[in-house]
Amino acid sequence: SSRGASSAADPGRLRRRPSALPAAAPAPGDAMALRAARLLRFAEAAGTTNRLLLSLTSPAEAVCVKKPVDSVTVPGTEGTFTLTNNHSLIVSQLKAGTITVRDGPDSKDYFISDGFLFYNHPTDGSGCCTAEISAVELVPTSSLDKDRAAQVLSELLAAPKDTEWDRTRAQLGAALVNQVIKAAE
Repeated sequence: SSRGASSAADPGRLRRRPSALPAAAPAPGDAMALRAARLLRFAEAAGTTNRLLLSLTSPAEAVCVKKPVDSVTVPGTEGTFTLTNNHSLIVSQLKAGTITVRDGPDSKDYFISDGFLFYNHPTDGSGCCTAEISAVELVPTSSLDKDRAAQVLSELLAAPKDTEWDRTRAQLGAALVNQVIKAAE
């Protein structure tokens, strides 16, 4: 097996849609709309008080930056837990699983391969605590393809396990892909 080749357990291979679309020049009217959307997406929650401000990022994108939410549930290495505003300070390593973001009656689920959570108390008078989630891979669960993940799992389990690297790759890949399948359900 080749270590330089991309791993069969790469969560990016398990998406229905490609994460990066071919670059095309935006139409003149679209450029202004794109700039406005970026400003709104990254604008701080001005005037927001006593809410949890969530930042959810990966190297590929920032899903939200300081977005006011009611709570976020994360898969910590010691178990799943929920954060709300005024939670105690915490830094936690996250494992593969589902992150659920709740805001009023709405909730949105994301699959995380692993990452870290940093929770801080307000640094101003707003009463808004911050939760910053830095993920290695982060995708909406609606983008996961359960059938493709099952196929990748079969390939991992059927692959030769002649070397320690092959056995480790199969073990870690199977654990990750099983979490993808669980999140896609």
